[in-house]
Amino acid sequence: MKSQIFFFIFFSGLILMAGCNQELHYPHGSDSIKPGKVQVIDVANIPGGAIIKFISPGDPDLLYIVASFIDDKGVKREVKVSGLLNSLKVEGFGRAGNYKIDLFAVDRGENHSDPTTTEISPLDPPIISIFPTLSADSDYGGIKVTFQNEARAEISINVAVYDSLQNSLVYRESYYTSQREGAYSFRGFTSVNTKFGIYLEDLWGNLSDTLIVEAIPIPDEYLEKSKFSIFRIQGDTNFGEYGFSPTQIWNEVWNSQWDCGHTGAVQMPHYLTIDLGAKVKLSRFKLFQRAGTELYKHGNPKYFKVYGTLDVNSLPKYNPDNPNDGWTFLKECRSFKPSGLPVGQFSVEDQEFQLKGEDFEFDINNLVEIRYVRFELIENWEGMNFPYSVIGELSFWGEIIEEIK
Repeated sequence: MKSQIFFFIFFSGLILMAGCNQELHYPHGSDSIKPGKVQVIDVANIPGGAIIKFISPGDPDLLYIVASFIDDKGVKREVKVSGLLNSLKVEGFGRAGNYKIDLFAVDRGENHSDPTTTEISPLDPPIISIFPTLSADSDYGGIKVTFQNEARAEISINVAVYDSLQNSLVYRESYYTSQREGAYSFRGFTSVNTKFGIYLEDLWGNLSDTLIVEAIPIPDEYLEKSKFSIFRIQGDTNFGEYGFSPTQIWNEVWNSQWDCGHTGAVQMPHYLTIDLGAKVKLSRFKLFQRAGTELYKHGNPKYFKVYGTLDVNSLPKYNPDNPNDGWTFLKECRSFKPSGLPVGQFSVEDQEFQLKGEDFEFDINNLVEIRYVRFELIENWEGMNFPYSVIGELSFWGEIIEEIK
């Protein structure tokens, strides 16, 4: 019994000693002396924030510089940068004004210097300057919103729709972008007079005013893909090489590197003809690139033309010198890459853009009734001399005149 008490006391003492020793541990090289103050030498105000240049104190154990401030929404925020740098950026202010910023030097022992207080006067954030450039008009199945974003700020364009039951605008969809200028179509709406609300939001939750637009979306029916089939004519290219199948071009699977139509090594241009299984006035189509590591490279189409005909039996005899003889020209298309990065590189925005499918619209004033659609693929993202074409998925919309049984 005595020995048990002895060992209990002994080990309890060891635990207490270990606890005490842990409390004495500090970061290597630290002390209890606070570092010197930060010296501010310049403030450059920018849209939604400011760039503060400073001189750090010469303390050998200096770790970082921190800017502490209250933003325009009353939220306390901090920005930290390495003590080796000589500037930092504070941003995210939703409105112009004067704001106090406290800068501290912090050493390895987490000792804070006395504050250095400076004042910044952010300019209006980018969403304020972008908002007046917004415009919207009726489009196939919805509205098309155009914008200019000179600062290439990361924003979302948001659309809300008036709900009579709630007597208010209800959020429907967002489009994220940092493009300098562009357009985006918000679709999925019926062809009735609709009140839309369009507003902008930045990374810090700042909101613009709301643009109210009333528009009647243009009729836009989705073509059932189960009716599609290849109609291969002389001069067409086989999109079923290397174990792929041309039917993978319309099997409702995209964002996959291994689900696509794929040609062999054949000199460009390449031709693909599809029987849509319906007489239709095409309004638009989406092309989904072969994804994965092949996005915006290899045989993904970059420049191509689209043709159509209602009756292939009415076409003249095939002429290799004029392979599109008898076909009605519908559209010239160029694939767009939001980031503008070189071939082999792509951004998150590029991925999201292609995940939604790249939209190509036909001229609303020159819609033609067709059944067969023909693609002439002239250049891919790898270059005009790269002899392959790949298509991840194709989807079509339009006014269906007659279903073919």
